[in-house]
Amino acid sequence: MTESVVRNNQQEIRTLGDLPQPKGWPVLGNFLQIKNTTLHQQLEKWAADYNDTYKVDIAGMIFVVISDPVIVKDILRRRPKAFNRTANLERVFKELGIHGVLSANGENWKRQRRLIMPAFSKKSLASFFPLLEQTTERLRHRLLRNSNQTTALDIHDDLRRFTVDITTTLVFGHDTRLLEKDTDGLQTHLEVIFPQLNSRTRMPFPYWQYIKLKKDRQLDKALIEVEKYALEIVEQTREELHQRPELADSPETILQAMVAASDDEDNRLNNEELFANILTLLLAGEDTTSNLIAWMLYFIRQMPGVQHKIAEEVEKVIETSDGTLCVEGLEDLKYLEAVARETLRLKSTAPMISAETASEQTLLDGTQLPAGTSMFLLTRLGGLNESLFPDAKQFQPERWLADSLSHEACPHRATSHFPFGGGARHCPGESLAFMEAKMVVAMLCRHFTITKPSNSPTVEEEFALTMRPTNLQVCLQPKQ
Repeated sequence: MTESVVRNNQQEIRTLGDLPQPKGWPVLGNFLQIKNTTLHQQLEKWAADYNDTYKVDIAGMIFVVISDPVIVKDILRRRPKAFNRTANLERVFKELGIHGVLSANGENWKRQRRLIMPAFSKKSLASFFPLLEQTTERLRHRLLRNSNQTTALDIHDDLRRFTVDITTTLVFGHDTRLLEKDTDGLQTHLEVIFPQLNSRTRMPFPYWQYIKLKKDRQLDKALIEVEKYALEIVEQTREELHQRPELADSPETILQAMVAASDDEDNRLNNEELFANILTLLLAGEDTTSNLIAWMLYFIRQMPGVQHKIAEEVEKVIETSDGTLCVEGLEDLKYLEAVARETLRLKSTAPMISAETASEQTLLDGTQLPAGTSMFLLTRLGGLNESLFPDAKQFQPERWLADSLSHEACPHRATSHFPFGGGARHCPGESLAFMEAKMVVAMLCRHFTITKPSNSPTVEEEFALTMRPTNLQVCLQPKQ
């Protein structure tokens, strides 16, 4: 739907009861037709049958599904005043003791967001570059040890190790050095926590309050271990601030900034809030970024021409930067950034966002929704629209380069999909994610030939708060 169509339809008022809905079962509604790990795909398929605004019934829980990018953009822009995180998400996160900036609403969200944002400033990210450079080199050495032209490598595991090492050092000033170990530790616990969070926020009935399944016991254990690890680091950080008071004004890590955020005890984050935001930052830093890099490799592994262009661009930038890839050099990798943006268009790490009306609201298409209406915003679908992107199913990084953008007729092209959200709740880690993705993929294309293994399994999309590839394998051949 174009913006002009939305504008023309504004007077066609309809209510929640007027919205179409896929046929379901008595009482259960559409519950049996939905699988948590592929929920985004099912909602996208139904959008083709029931238009841009429809509803689903998950065992009595009604969700309005929005796919039109103009309406989605307007809702994102009106957060957090008119639209909140869903009450169900907030309830689950509170219940588990991890209610931080990701699930918070209102003034509580504003306070926590304000304490985290300085860590993602341009100055902070520039000072972070040496760490990124060192950790990327450690990843290269790990891959050299494991690379073989004919052996399929499950590279997503290595990418998660990389992003955990980066994130823990950036957040805590504590390097887990998973790239140098064969054991998983923290990474294993995170792999238990994130899928379970996704599952619980969609459950119509909190069965775990009455009976604990194996996966629930695993979740409880994983949370205990991560909280123990995190709070030990918090105490170390408090001691560092005590020993070096100057860190309160010039913090070296995100955690130092959060702990020393204010002298006002009413504004300071307590231990529960600190743990919640540590886990949120681990989610954003480990899961989202490793998934972005993995999806980039999914396309690159079968496109030698793209690999060659990336490697050629990297070499040119290095030649003009005294033989190294500096912060400014990363910004000059325009083709590599286009590869990342095209990847996010087709394989967004956040293909859907949940929201809830804070009060009675009317959408741009005239749909009136009462306060407390739960919503799914399909943030990827606009990027797959043929009217906005010719040959939309094709991977074409060139469409994001300056020359192509200047000749693009549709003004919504760059705002047709929202892989990092939008509005006031736009993901603050976008620039950091691009820095990490560029650094890793530049290293891989410069030092390895990346191919798709013969008889490799089909790669599938799996949704677990973010969208990850399953069965992704690559072959890496070191370049001479």
